[in-house]
Formats: sequence, structure tokens, C-alpha cells
Amino acid sequence: MKDGLYKVHFQTPAGQGAGVVILTGGKLRGGDSSIYYSGNYAIADDQFTAQVATDAHTKFPGIASVFGVDRVTISLTGKVAGDSAQMTGTAPEAPGLSFQATLTRISD
Repeated sequence: MKDGLYKVHFQTPAGQGAGVVILTGGKLRGGDSSIYYSGNYAIADDQFTAQVATDAHTKFPGIASVFGVDRVTISLTGKVAGDSAQMTGTAPEAPGLSFQATLTRISD
């Protein structure tokens, strides 16, 4: 995977969402309409790993985090295929809730 701008689609049993993520030199930054994401990632062969922290930047009535809480730290692992990655993860702030995400490159 190259550095660049990626779209992200994610879901838990509590809901689904989408946003954008910038991957640059091991740093991950991004967000959606109410949550921002920041963290670090690594790619080795076809394995993707990341630690991502989230928090709210804007509160909208009726829009909730897919974890049920805004501030979580997600541990992700997955596989890279070309300019995309499929990942799964968990957050200790939402025990028992599985997380799935797909990153797809959209620009430099």
C-alpha cells in the first residue's frame, strides 16, 4: 500500500459507517462526520496492523459511534491486497464488539 488518501468503510454489530483516512509514513489520520481517527500503522509483506484512537469532533442528534462510545482505541490486523486492506479489530472500551474495516486508496 502506498502513502495516500483512502476511503474507509467499517462496521460493528451496532452499526456501520464510512470516512476518509490519510496514510503517510506509518501515521494514520482521518475522520467522518462526527469522529476523528489518529494512530500508527505498519505493513509487513501483506499484513496490516494499526493502533487507532478515536474521539468526537462534532455531536449530531441521532448519529452515534459504531462502538457506542466516542473515545476508543482500536487494535487492527488484516491483509493488504494491492491498494486496499481488509481488517478486523477490537477496542477494550467496547468489550465483545467485533470491528471490520476496508481501506481503499482513492488518491495520492
